[in-house]
Amino acid sequence: MIRTLLLILVLGLAPTVMAQTDESVDLDALYRQIDDAIRESPKYVAVRERQIADWRKRLNKEKNVEKSVQIAEELFRLYQPYRNDSALYYAELCVNLADSLRRPDLVGRFRSMLAYQCSDADMFAESLEILRHVKKSDLDSMGLVNYYRAWMHVYGELGDYTQRKDARQYYFDSQNLYRDSVLMVADEGSEEWLHLKVDILCARRLYQDALELSNKWLEKVTDNTHEGAYAAFYRSMVYDKLKNHDQTCYWMGKSALDDIRCAVMNQASLLFLAERLANDGDIDRAYRYTEFAKDCNQIFCPRLRIYQVNSVINVIEKNNQASQMRANRILMIASIVIVLLIIALLFTLYRLRRKNDGR
Repeated sequence: MIRTLLLILVLGLAPTVMAQTDESVDLDALYRQIDDAIRESPKYVAVRERQIADWRKRLNKEKNVEKSVQIAEELFRLYQPYRNDSALYYAELCVNLADSLRRPDLVGRFRSMLAYQCSDADMFAESLEILRHVKKSDLDSMGLVNYYRAWMHVYGELGDYTQRKDARQYYFDSQNLYRDSVLMVADEGSEEWLHLKVDILCARRLYQDALELSNKWLEKVTDNTHEGAYAAFYRSMVYDKLKNHDQTCYWMGKSALDDIRCAVMNQASLLFLAERLANDGDIDRAYRYTEFAKDCNQIFCPRLRIYQVNSVINVIEKNNQASQMRANRILMIASIVIVLLIIALLFTLYRLRRKNDGR
């Protein structure tokens, strides 16, 4: 009977054990790769700038409006994680070109993309205003995904930052409704569908299911891409729920590494990783990562966003505490050395005086 109960217990715990004992990771090797990528970041930025320059030349030469829309959209996607102001410009250009083609379906989709870009840069009033001008009945399935996703994002951000309890509940309830809407219209297995399903499985504490879905997601993306970084970030969130420190840091670091190599300036993973490193006592590396991520994010958007400020402040505070502790240790050692020197000096003087008295 006891053996049977133990077997049931082991089988019941098996998914959690499997989830927490994934493959071993070499964090030091990963951090060295991140350090190398940071040193080589100008090279990655140059690659993105060349891509942008090529597409801008094509846009300037293009006479066909329909093709111009496609090129402008590609420029928007290149700028989307890189420079917010330029991304907004090309999203608005897409809206205007689509309007000139009398394509309300495209106008609505591009306005939804513009609204999401605004809320991603804490421009919540602008995002809401743009979304209110989108006519849902004009949208095709792709447009609906972008429309519902933009509403979901801005309501989630508003819920995170408001201090009013009733407003927070309203915003999060609205976010949940739009999340359901995205899942209804998004293609199963698409990036939008996958990250929302992982969120839902984690909320239900179905962590092994979330990891299995994450495995499928990682199989779909290419290494060293922004899409790969996004998939890695969500895998780190699952391990964070499982309190698996090494796996959380590994996948967060993998996400940061891919984004650095893609010249992504909208850095989140590296900031979160820096915070964890600071908590682990690796202050110097945490501070370097924070400074690099801060510089990147200020290229993306001139001012740091709210969640970024908190992460930066936490690391800087820990760095200051560590510096103060080092200074205190140096002061203590210096004080001890000075006291010992004084004692040695007094002892020497005492011996000399004894010697002189003996004469």
